[in-house]
Amino acid sequence: MEPRTYKFNESTLTVKFGNILESQSEVIVSSDDCYVSMGGGVSRAILKEGGLCIKSDAQKMVPVPLGDVIVTTAGSLEHQKYVYHCITIDKKRRMQILTRKVTEEDVLNYLLQHTVDKCFQLMQAMDMTSIAFPAIGAGSARIPIRKVIEQMSIAIARNLANTNKSLNVELYLYDIYNLYSESDYITLFESLAAKAALVEYKQGLI
Repeated sequence: MEPRTYKFNESTLTVKFGNILESQSEVIVSSDDCYVSMGGGVSRAILKEGGLCIKSDAQKMVPVPLGDVIVTTAGSLEHQKYVYHCITIDKKRRMQILTRKVTEEDVLNYLLQHTVDKCFQLMQAMDMTSIAFPAIGAGSARIPIRKVIEQMSIAIARNLANTNKSLNVELYLYDIYNLYSESDYITLFESLAAKAALVEYKQGLI
């Protein structure tokens, strides 16, 4: 599929299909367990391409709480300055949260939106203007892709709608196992298009 670009104020969000390592963004995002083992999916690919110094840097901060994001060097990655590691796997902590009478859906909604929000907060603090996201948690964390698409689109659109900065955001979808249907992608496109149109409409009222 061809990339699709959406406008939010002065910022753009581009949905791309392929390898996130092809991105030229300043920041590349990965998702991992609380010990940042970088053993699968996007994190493993980043480790292979960027070198062991990325993992060594991360190990100084483990264990990392579920839903948190840590920043490491980008190692020998060609274009990136930093890697943001989103923590989506911590079975013990997840079970503790679920005993507090919240649902699995509540946990996933919080996890996905909070990690995206934290990435944008870090970008602002570090004066970064471009970032590339994978489908956070859709791999080893086994979060359903429709849930990932739904919650990430909400969080990304909200953050872009609330900034006057010119940010370039990429969302990479890379279905190496052919797990996603065309309807999954259509859900994403329609959701983002609706959110972008709403931002444009509100801007026109000002």
